[in-house]
Amino acid sequence: MTDGSLRRLARSWLFLLALTGASVVAVRFGGAAAGASLVLGLAMLKARLVILDFMGLRGQAAMSRALLGWCLVLALGGAAKTIAVAMAVG
Repeated sequence: MTDGSLRRLARSWLFLLALTGASVVAVRFGGAAAGASLVLGLAMLKARLVILDFMGLRGQAAMSRALLGWCLVLALGGAAKTIAVAMAVG
């Protein structure tokens, strides 16, 4: 590993910690639907960081797109479930 890649990993790690804190704040102070949508959005950002930096797929476009697409499908499913529950509850 080069010094530049170690710095990138350290920055990514700190950003992941910040996003985790933001997720906690969104759940704590946001409403049910707003908090869930913020958490899903932040989870997509975290997934992107993990896929590109920690899995080492920054230079492999096809695999990183496939993994990000899968994360997007899961996030959309979670959003649909949140909307369905919110509509059922009233």
